[in-house]
Amino acid sequence: MRLMPENLRPDARGRLRPRPGTPNPDTFRMENNQYTYDIDDKPPLRYVLLYALQWAVIMFPMLITSAAIPAQVLHFGPAGEVRFFQLVLLTTGLFTFVQCFWGHRYPVIDGPSTALLLTFMVLAPYGIPAVQGGTLLGGLLLTAAVLTVKPRRILRYMTPNVVGVILMLIALTLLPYMNSLMNGSTTGSGASVLKFSLSVFLVLLMSTFAHRLKGFLKTVSLLLGMLIGTALFYALEPPDLKGLLDAAWVSFPSNVVPSRPAFTFAAAVAFAVSYVAVVVNSVGSIQAIANITSQERLPGSISRGLFWNGIAGVVCGLLGVIGLVSYSVSPGVVLSNRVATRFAVAWCGGMLVLAALVPRFAALLALVPAPVVGAAICSAMGVQIGAALAIILEKGLDRRDYYVVGLPIVLGTLVGFLPQDLVESVPQLLRVFLTNGLTFGIILVLLLEHILMPAQESEGPA
Repeated sequence: MRLMPENLRPDARGRLRPRPGTPNPDTFRMENNQYTYDIDDKPPLRYVLLYALQWAVIMFPMLITSAAIPAQVLHFGPAGEVRFFQLVLLTTGLFTFVQCFWGHRYPVIDGPSTALLLTFMVLAPYGIPAVQGGTLLGGLLLTAAVLTVKPRRILRYMTPNVVGVILMLIALTLLPYMNSLMNGSTTGSGASVLKFSLSVFLVLLMSTFAHRLKGFLKTVSLLLGMLIGTALFYALEPPDLKGLLDAAWVSFPSNVVPSRPAFTFAAAVAFAVSYVAVVVNSVGSIQAIANITSQERLPGSISRGLFWNGIAGVVCGLLGVIGLVSYSVSPGVVLSNRVATRFAVAWCGGMLVLAALVPRFAALLALVPAPVVGAAICSAMGVQIGAALAIILEKGLDRRDYYVVGLPIVLGTLVGFLPQDLVESVPQLLRVFLTNGLTFGIILVLLLEHILMPAQESEGPA
C-alpha cells in the first residue's frame, strides 16, 4: 500500500495538492531574510550609491560593445560614434529608471537587445531611416500587443523546469562574452594567460568575499573584488589616463533625431520578428528574477515590463539607436551580494544618464580592466547556476526531465559558439533566434516541456 505524503492531499478531482500552509514544491524563491535589503527596501543613500556603482561597472562594457558595433557598421565616424554611445547610455539609463518604478519593478537593468542589434546591422545597407522606421514600428507593435493581449497567461507555462533552464542559460550563453573579457582579448592587445589567471583568482576572491564576509561588506563583495583587481592589473600595467584627462566634463548629444524614419516592408518584417525574440528574452529575465525575489507582483510586472519595452522601441527608433530588452544578468548579481532592492538598479540608471552627459564620468567607468569585469560577471553567474539547480531539483527529477532540462541547455549554449560564416548563411528571419542562445534555449525548453514531452498530470505541475 502506498502512503500519501503528509504535505499532500487529494482535491475534488483526485489530484494531489499541497496542504494549506505547506510550501509549494513547484515554486522556489529566496527567503526574504536571506537578503540584506529586499526588493522594496530603501537602503541609506551612501549604501545605495555603492550598490548602483557595482551595477554600472558591470554593465558598462556591455553597453560599449552594443554601441560600438553598429556605429562602425554604419560608418558614423568619431563624432557619430560618440553621439551614438551617448544616446545608448541615455536610453538605457532612462528606461532602467522607469522600469524600476513604473514598469516591471524588479532589480533588472534594461539595455540594448542582441536580437535587435543583429537586425540593426543587417538592415544597415538600407540606411539609418529604414532602421529607425523598423525599430519604431516594432516598438508600436509590441505596445499594441500588450494592450490587447494578456501576457500574464504566459505564466502558466513557466514551470520549475523552464525557469531553471532559463537561469542556467543566462549564465552559459554569456560564456563567449565572459571568455573574451577574462582573457583580455577585448582590449585589442590580445589574449593573455596572465590576465586570464588573474581573472580566475578574482572570481575565487569575490566568491569567497560573498560567502564569508558579514553585514555591509557582504553586500559590496563584487565591488571590493573589482577594486582589488583594478589595483592588481594597474600594478602590472599602468593605465593610460589620456582618455580620462581629455574627456569633456559636460556634453550633450547633437542631432538627436538623425533623420526622418522611413517605413519599408523588409525592415518592418525583420523588426517584427526580432521583437518576438525581445518578448521571449524579457519574459525569461523577469521570471528569473521573480523566482529569487518576489512572485506576487509577477503577473502585472510582465505586462508593464513589455509595455515599456515597446515604448522604448518607439523612442529608440526616433533616436536611431538599438531597442531595449530586460537584461538577464541581474539574478546572479542579486544572489551574489544578497541585495535585491530595485532602488539600487534605479540609481544605476541615473548613473548611466550621468555618464551620457558627463563624458569624464563615463571615461572613469571605462578604466576598470575588462578581466576584472569578467571576473565579477563569472562569480555572479556561478551563483545563478546554483540557484537554477535548486529550482529544478525542488520538485524532483524523472527520466523525462533529463531531456527537457539537458537538451535546451546544451543546444542553447552551443548556439553561442557557431562559426560566423554559418550564422551569416542563415536567413535573416531565423538568424535573430539562432544567434541568441538564450532565446533559442527558451523556445526549445517550452517546446519540450509542453508539446513534445508534456508531463503526465500526476507527475508534473498542474
